[in-house]
Amino acid sequence: MFYINILTQPGRIENKGTHEYKILTIQQEQAFIEEGLAIREHVYKLQCGLTTVEVYCPEIAELGNSNEARYLILPEFLIPGRPYPIYVYLYAIETYCTNPWMGQRDAAKRTQERFGLKTFSHTTLGRAMKKLERQIEKYEIAPQNKDSRNEATDTTGEKLPSVEQTKGRRAAVASHLMKAAGGVAPIAQEAAQPLKKPDYRRLPYAGAFIDACHGIVVYTFLNYHSFLL
Repeated sequence: MFYINILTQPGRIENKGTHEYKILTIQQEQAFIEEGLAIREHVYKLQCGLTTVEVYCPEIAELGNSNEARYLILPEFLIPGRPYPIYVYLYAIETYCTNPWMGQRDAAKRTQERFGLKTFSHTTLGRAMKKLERQIEKYEIAPQNKDSRNEATDTTGEKLPSVEQTKGRRAAVASHLMKAAGGVAPIAQEAAQPLKKPDYRRLPYAGAFIDACHGIVVYTFLNYHSFLL
């Protein structure tokens, strides 16, 4: 048995009183069942500001056949195992990368405030940044400058690299995100000079920056056959 992941598009988290996001309607589920397919739902919890949203992702398989592939349908805004929507991580990474004199702690603090989160750690930003860098190195460019690539971020209490040391890394990641977004400017504009509107502290998430984030997720999935983070 193995999973094949499928992304839905262009899914958005709406502002509903139930705080649930379901990919399939009852009619769609019934249509699958009538075709002899079994449906099992995986529930992921996402922290959207002060609201917890339960995302129901269907796993679809041939009824009674445990050896066949199972299809897991996921929305673009969700990364399995991550507690926040993808917008939060991309905002933090882009804020850090497009403000060359800003440290990870300040970028994480700005992200926490912009999305109305109780907490958002600079170590979370550091891990997300490393994951994205590894993807860029693996799929986009030949390995180079190994020493600077492996500079540690402050996840173990060690000294953070200087701003000068991280300048090249930030520029490379920012350039990649712009490319993955299809050259859409809001991905950089939002992080470089955050606006009060739209308000990301509460649902729904909407606007040019959110659209650009979806573009980056799709680019990664189609070109790397993997999740963004």
